[in-house]
Amino acid sequence: MKCPFASPLIKSTAACPHAREVVRRGGSEFDCLSEPAHDLCEQVFSGLRACALAAAGVEDDPTQMPHSLLVKIQSGGLLGLQRLLGESNADARVADIGDLVARASAHFGGADRIPYAALGEDMTAFKLERRAGRRR
Repeated sequence: MKCPFASPLIKSTAACPHAREVVRRGGSEFDCLSEPAHDLCEQVFSGLRACALAAAGVEDDPTQMPHSLLVKIQSGGLLGLQRLLGESNADARVADIGDLVARASAHFGGADRIPYAALGEDMTAFKLERRAGRRR
């Protein structure tokens, strides 16, 4: 059960007690140790992805989707959920992804009832970290 929010975990801008880091051929990934938490996170990620792809005019094709968009969906989407729940977030960090997703789902009456359209700007406005050594 691969974590759908692996990018912020890899960047250490988020944490989750259900996540376990595993190293595979392509590098580090995170597996989820809780099936119920994984299912809920997958539902929320699907809602975030559908909203972001529609706004960006990109097809839902993993071979065509830019990795940067995936990072914006994951990181910006989680920060947007915090904003919707009225939580201030000066350090742009998510302390517990599983808890945040569960609270957002409960607050709105289910993962399918989260107002994903209200998170579009959070995802598109998320600033990606610049790579070291790159010059303009």
